[in-house]
Amino acid sequence: MCAAHKTSAGILGASGLALAVMVLAGCAPDPAPQAAPAAPAAPSPSVADSATTVTWMNGFCGVVREFIDGNNKMTAGGGDSVEAIKQSTSDQLGYYKTLLSKTVDGLTALPAGPVPAGETAKKDFLGKYSAARDKAANAKADLDASAKSDTAAQGRAVEGLIAAQKEAHSALDPVKAVLDSPELTKAAATAERCRP
Repeated sequence: MCAAHKTSAGILGASGLALAVMVLAGCAPDPAPQAAPAAPAAPSPSVADSATTVTWMNGFCGVVREFIDGNNKMTAGGGDSVEAIKQSTSDQLGYYKTLLSKTVDGLTALPAGPVPAGETAKKDFLGKYSAARDKAANAKADLDASAKSDTAAQGRAVEGLIAAQKEAHSALDPVKAVLDSPELTKAAATAERCRP
């Protein structure tokens, strides 16, 4: 900073005095401090959260889609004798129990939902698929332990399979399960495995 010089003439007004003094002295005001260079912008939290949410929805929808695909591949029961029909029903129950176990494992392996509605939907679906798996497992165990000629056991096994299917089929629409969450609904629109 330079020293101020006084002028002998009093012709400058009070407001311009300081500026005139600096100009006459050949000084310029100190430069304004320079702002530090901006740090590179980090991805905005909404972008990161959006990618995480889409990934989570893709996983959630994917587990359910794999169940639906497997369910559609289940063969119909049948046979020429009571024994053949019982074996066919036991095979169906075994297939269904395995499929449901895989679905439960898939849901369990999903990370926690990125928003509370996701975690609620995951727990709801997990409860329904677990209950369906247990019904199929119990029906198969009961049928396999019955006598070959026990037609009542065959009837109970079919009822058990129907009950397991009813329970599992109440959890077939993962997108509908998260409609209360704008974040998850938006993510489902772009998640590849959520598309019909």
